Amino acid sequence: MPMIKLHNVSKAFDQNKVLDRISLEVEESESLVILGGSGTGKTVLLKVILSLRIVTGKQIGRAH
Repeated sequence: MPMIKLHNVSKAFDQNKVLDRISLEVEESESLVILGGSGTGKTVLLKVILSLRIVTGKQIGRAH
């Protein structure tokens, strides 16, 4: 069972799509590295995973 699971997660600020149908799974023993330039959505993705941002089309799961 994945520790983190995202399926078709999207986030936009007005007309600026920051995340567009992002899907990923992170298993308990895995590490995840997020790389990208300034303004590409790295922090937004982390805030979505931590439930600090509301997204559209979301299906987010976390192991408890």
